[in-house]
Amino acid sequence: MPNVLTTDKGASSGTSGTVERGDMMKSVLLHIYRDAGQDARLAAAIDIVRNSGGRLICLQSTPWSSYVYAGDLLGVAYLPPEAFQSFREAQEEDRNLIEGRLQREGVEWEWRHEEGSAAQLIAEHANLADLVILSQPKPGESGLGRRAPLAADVAVHIQTPSLVVPSDNKRFASEGAAIVAWNGSPEAGHAVRLALPLLRMASEIHIIGVTGEKETSAPDELVQYLRLHGPETKTHAVPHDETSVADTLVKAASKLDAAYIVLGAYGHSRFRETVFGGVTQEIILHSPIPLVLAH
Repeated sequence: MPNVLTTDKGASSGTSGTVERGDMMKSVLLHIYRDAGQDARLAAAIDIVRNSGGRLICLQSTPWSSYVYAGDLLGVAYLPPEAFQSFREAQEEDRNLIEGRLQREGVEWEWRHEEGSAAQLIAEHANLADLVILSQPKPGESGLGRRAPLAADVAVHIQTPSLVVPSDNKRFASEGAAIVAWNGSPEAGHAVRLALPLLRMASEIHIIGVTGEKETSAPDELVQYLRLHGPETKTHAVPHDETSVADTLVKAASKLDAAYIVLGAYGHSRFRETVFGGVTQEIILHSPIPLVLAH
């Protein structure tokens, strides 16, 4: 049986193509919340932790909104005790189901539960994590003019790479082909460096440069850098036609049968207006395959 460490705060308590386990993502932080994407997040986390021989950190949060509901014109009111108790029982049921699966899968895990904002708690616990796993925002959840989607809010506030998983994703094929979206920017370079433990496991890496974009630069230096770390690397100059850059990248990923896309996340000071920047915002909302984002 795996070693299990539980902490509970708040209301409850390689080179030459060879991948060494020391080079992998050992500490994986998973957001636990009963929503449409939880099964896909969990499946991806299990695949990565099993391949790396690492530990999964399951972070379950109880948002402050669980205690209150919109009241009358005078303000808000606290939930009746029985309603909150029902919520906590559902959380405990989730924990039992997930821990049962993790035990059957034979991976090592740690369970943490805290109260507060999910985005803030994930950012705090990401400090010593190698990867954070989140879900793709729901359709229509653009984040513009409203509270930002969790994946967007977290990715631009942490230094840890984020794996954003579509809710219908069945598994994460770390041994599959990977795409690196490249324009020569510091964000793109930072994303590649942080994603190296995953990229080393890829069967091949495809560097995609969308021609016609003013920020695009030749990937020669990136090719040399990646070849130092082992994986076979190929470059593709894809013309920017009438479709968006995000669509161009998604089409390239489909054509190359890629398992995931690595790209730099663009956050700006006027966060609520830009969320990421055009390409990153669009691809995080619509990509049919997982994304590895770094800001």
